[in-house]
Amino acid sequence: MATFNYVLGKKKDNDRYPVYLRITNRNTNTTISLDMEVVKSEWNEAGQRISIRRADDYDTRIEKEKNNDFLDSLIIRAKEVEKELKHRGVLNEMTAAQIKKAILEYSPNAKKTEGNGDFVQYWYGIAMETPKSQTKYQYALKAVINYHIAVKGIDRIYFRDITTDWVRGFLAYIKSGYQFVQGHGTQQHYKGLSPWSVNTYASCLKKVLNCAIDSDKLSADVMRGFRNFKPNIVRSHPYTLTIDDLRELLHYPFQTMRQKMVRDLFIFSFCTMGMNLTDIYHIDKKAIKWSGDAGEIKYIRNKTAKEIIVLINSHAEQLRKLIVLYASASKRNGWNTKTNSQRYFAFDYNYSTYKVFAGNCRKVVRQIRDIMGYDDHFTFYTARDSWSTILSDDYQLGQEYSDAGLGHSTKSLAGNHYIAVNFDKLFEVHADMLQRLFE
Repeated sequence: MATFNYVLGKKKDNDRYPVYLRITNRNTNTTISLDMEVVKSEWNEAGQRISIRRADDYDTRIEKEKNNDFLDSLIIRAKEVEKELKHRGVLNEMTAAQIKKAILEYSPNAKKTEGNGDFVQYWYGIAMETPKSQTKYQYALKAVINYHIAVKGIDRIYFRDITTDWVRGFLAYIKSGYQFVQGHGTQQHYKGLSPWSVNTYASCLKKVLNCAIDSDKLSADVMRGFRNFKPNIVRSHPYTLTIDDLRELLHYPFQTMRQKMVRDLFIFSFCTMGMNLTDIYHIDKKAIKWSGDAGEIKYIRNKTAKEIIVLINSHAEQLRKLIVLYASASKRNGWNTKTNSQRYFAFDYNYSTYKVFAGNCRKVVRQIRDIMGYDDHFTFYTARDSWSTILSDDYQLGQEYSDAGLGHSTKSLAGNHYIAVNFDKLFEVHADMLQRLFE
């Protein structure tokens, strides 16, 4: 989570100090320069504002109140931008400079009818915040606009246009292949799409719709359009491990510290209903609580910005011992140091960024795969897939339970399944999984 606080710069010739808004995220920081200078003795660091004194005259008091109102409004603006970035699932991967740019460009009162409509502008925003997937989002958006031209005759798309029938129509449109359509007075022909392209465009649309639903820009009802959609792609089942496989992995005598660490984190991911590696890296100390043979883990999932709660009702002490070697608060962690990090794990002591950490983990995962003789499709994500598969195969719980445990969007869940999830049953089954794993 990003942090915002005001700091004073170097003293100027007039014995006053300039005020800056400092932005910190992902071990990066930057500042926004404000057109404001203060006397240091009048700056309230704890309150993040200028102190108003009884001795101040009327004009001085008005000026200070005006500046304090500006400081409050800028923090509110920064928090609104942070909330929007969190809804898009991109906050944890952004640098402080990127967040600064988003704050400076933020305009809550801007007309939402500019360009190709507010839905198109929102889509562009999602694409810009996911650089690695930007190309596929752009191609998917082109298909969306082409469809809207075909059915409405215009390229401007607004949130009010997005309905269940609109979504269903778009999916049928890309699945059947493009036809001759009228666009801006000229005949345009688009080639048919492969099943893989259909699936990619549908996935992009679903991601944008989920973000819009979580931001309360759309109703979850629009997801009904996906109910009978099948992209005609034959997918191989994900590579998964059984409880016996996981127990063998848990007790295997790996030789290097990194191999043991990645193995332990893999088991931790399984034991937390498939926590992603990025969430493991960023999870803070307050998120994990241990109490004897029980524990509670409460964190915000990076991808969906949703709060996830995992109850460890069995063998919490064994799980705690498994990861304490890498904890920031431990005097005997893997790097033989006690860090002051607010994060639960001390990974940032050796790995300054998540990108470096994830890259090293992927290398070690391949080593573990070769040592254990696993399939080439074995990845850290296998822990997540294994939990979901065991839940379905061993305990006969439906997709809605898997979605709830894995932290998929709850609004999308309601829109797709209309089935109430019994979380007591889910945690009971999860406890039995841990019982079998640690026995």
